[in-house]
Amino acid sequence: MRILLILVLLAVLLYYLSRRFFMNGPSTAVVHAQQPQRLQLVDSTAQLIARTTRNTLITVGIGIVLFLVLLLLGFKIKILWIGLPLSLYLIGQLFVYSNHVKVLKAQRIFFDPDLAEVLVNYSDGQHIQFNLLRDVKEVSEIKSVQSNKGTLFGYYKLRLQHHTLYVPYLIEEHRTLINKQFFDCINTNFKISVETKLFPII
Repeated sequence: MRILLILVLLAVLLYYLSRRFFMNGPSTAVVHAQQPQRLQLVDSTAQLIARTTRNTLITVGIGIVLFLVLLLLGFKIKILWIGLPLSLYLIGQLFVYSNHVKVLKAQRIFFDPDLAEVLVNYSDGQHIQFNLLRDVKEVSEIKSVQSNKGTLFGYYKLRLQHHTLYVPYLIEEHRTLINKQFFDCINTNFKISVETKLFPII
């Protein structure tokens, strides 16, 4: 019975992993729209996302192995069950990763560093435009309690009058000039409240 349970759980995890990583792929979606020339794309790269994918898979793999070891040996060595929260935390990084990539694929952010104008195009055809200095009411930063395999998940939350923009760390880690100007503008002009969570889901 125990072996059957392990096989069922492993099959479910492998099915989920195959759907997330091999069917959808990590590339960002393209939103077709005409942009004023001064606005420049603030974005991540396929290479950075691929590296994050690899690191996340390793972390999740460690969590799955630990979870299976606990299932096999936990009934005989009860003290091993203290490792269960750690294994679930490592496996949970898969959901954080997929959530952040989904947000990244659903929006494209354009920034004019001279006027601090921001245009966000969404994959459903909607868009918002605002001034980063005048229209943002509050900025907060939510991040994971620790990095895993060099990957720290987190995001910025920019609260506007009628909208909230979420900017994943996956964008900030791509240190192009325009990305640096965008995040420097945020960090220089706002008092940012920082919050840590086990699973910084957007």
